[in-house]
Amino acid sequence: MSHKAATHVPVQGRGPDGPALDTAAPAVPGRQSRRIQADPLTERILAWLPGPRAVWVGVWAAVPWLNLAILTTWAATWAWDDIPRAEVLNRTAVTFAILLSLWGAARIATGLRRLQDDLVQVVEQEQPDVERLFGGIDNVIAPLLLTVTVGLVLPLDELLRGEATEAAIQLVTWLVIGIPLATALWAYLVLQVGLTRLGRGHLTLQGYHGDRSLGLQPVGRLAFTGFWTLFGAVGPLVLTGFSDPPVVAVGIAVLVAGLVMFFVSLQGLHRQMEAVKQRELDRALTLYQRAYEQVQLTPTLEVLQQQAGLLNAAESLEKRAERIQAWPFDEATFARVITIASSVAAVIIARLILAPAGL
Repeated sequence: MSHKAATHVPVQGRGPDGPALDTAAPAVPGRQSRRIQADPLTERILAWLPGPRAVWVGVWAAVPWLNLAILTTWAATWAWDDIPRAEVLNRTAVTFAILLSLWGAARIATGLRRLQDDLVQVVEQEQPDVERLFGGIDNVIAPLLLTVTVGLVLPLDELLRGEATEAAIQLVTWLVIGIPLATALWAYLVLQVGLTRLGRGHLTLQGYHGDRSLGLQPVGRLAFTGFWTLFGAVGPLVLTGFSDPPVVAVGIAVLVAGLVMFFVSLQGLHRQMEAVKQRELDRALTLYQRAYEQVQLTPTLEVLQQQAGLLNAAESLEKRAERIQAWPFDEATFARVITIASSVAAVIIARLILAPAGL
């Protein structure tokens, strides 16, 4: 993996009289831009392995089916002609989760690199370091700890039933497939922490020129990418894993925590965008008041015509302010988030109710 030497990062600062000024953070000789440009664990592993990347992605995706073959042949858990349909669906879901996790972690890392240039247009700090907002995606220890934890927790049901062989097989399997899942989860956590930091900072959010997101559309796009990657990977695992209670419990906890973090991390940006919208509306209201003061003092057609320009400006400003989004993504994306979350919740609740009856 190559690194680029750090360069000057233009940032929005404040002049002595208030207007925004373009300043630059001095480059540090020999310093390399590590954090935002580093790759997640899975990308490092795929880059390190010999041969084509696609081959190793396919090998990773085939591990759930190898697990099924071992349980059927060596552990004799099922006969080949009597493999439960739920197990086949579950392996399909796990394969999909692996592929989506590999793609999602890489996509989030790439998005954070691109986001750096977009953020310097809206971040206002005296000594900014935009890279540190989302630092840590290249962490290796955290995904490995998550993998080991999951690998130890999920085989507990087999171990408690006295099925030591099956528990050992599941442990090894989850230690392998847990790496892409844990890496994607870690990338999601890094993204949410970064969004929280961004929301706590001071944003310029200046120069609204028809951009309803106030320059934050790339942030909202990346946040949504992380959201549907998490739900797309974990949701099917929960829905097809009801024969494995630890998987269901861990999956539901991850989904609930992920949904809460998604909205909590964006609250700071939401409040600042709402403040900008209200400020623009107040400005329009001030223009209306100035126009109608003259009309109320002298309620004649001539005075009303004289104030027409001011009234038109106020109306235009009001309409423009009303278009400003409350979140860094549009209403359609917000609706998709709610739809995905509510649909997954409804299906999980239905499965929890019907599973005891064998349906």
